[in-house]
Amino acid sequence: MNKKMVDIKKQIKFLMLLIPSMIIGFATTMISTNADSGYTVVKKIVGNNPNSAYHLISKSKNIYLWNSNHTKVKANLKHYKNYSWRYYDQSVILSHNSKKSVYYYVQGITPNGNEGSKLQGIVWHGSLTPGVNPNYQQLNNINFRYFNTDKEYLNYIQKSPSQKLTRKVLKLFPNTQLSIQLTKAAGGASAWDFNDPTVNGYKDVLEFPTAQKYFNKRFYKRNISDNARFKLIKSALDKSGYDQTKRTALDQYQIGIYYYSNPHRLITDEAPGFTIGIPE
Repeated sequence: MNKKMVDIKKQIKFLMLLIPSMIIGFATTMISTNADSGYTVVKKIVGNNPNSAYHLISKSKNIYLWNSNHTKVKANLKHYKNYSWRYYDQSVILSHNSKKSVYYYVQGITPNGNEGSKLQGIVWHGSLTPGVNPNYQQLNNINFRYFNTDKEYLNYIQKSPSQKLTRKVLKLFPNTQLSIQLTKAAGGASAWDFNDPTVNGYKDVLEFPTAQKYFNKRFYKRNISDNARFKLIKSALDKSGYDQTKRTALDQYQIGIYYYSNPHRLITDEAPGFTIGIPE
């Protein structure tokens, strides 16, 4: 019995020495596998348009966001169905098993318009398609610069919960076409150039300074309701000589407009407001 006890103790001691070695070996294997993905960087490409937005081609397929070296998965993007993805006009060509693939550097734009998301990395370009996420009913306060066409921007304005005031203001100009080009050219509205409004590509620019201050939460009572803000805007337009009859007659004009219901981005080059002009 004593000899058996000694043998058992020896076996236990051997296993105690063996297990840490096995754990270390397993961990080393895992680290090695994670660090060497078999992908090599062929070329990095940098453009000059960092304000493009993309969305996923599929909401159900696994689409992975990788770190810049393609050695670690940072997120499965199918779990972020209502996100848009800001493309910084930077891409990388990776080689794997003699096949080359293009990956885009992207950063998440949350459904509430937060552009500072921690979700950033590279994703295979074939998983993305141009444009803001089209599920506009779930989006709020998306910056105008990410929209590419009048139709996209109008659909967003018509469906986003954050664009109630924008919809009401557009109805004041029923024959004036919404223009994403004018919206971008004017930067929303040129709030610091009211005395001499100029917008490249447009003439006879109108900016209605007495009405603009009510549109911008930086300038006027950020906590009042959109309905109250709209009444002030309409009254200011009427008093400035642009009553409904005159506004309806602006059928040769286009309108650029931008509004966010939550003043989360108070920076000077994205002033909320609207600008009207005739394209040259």
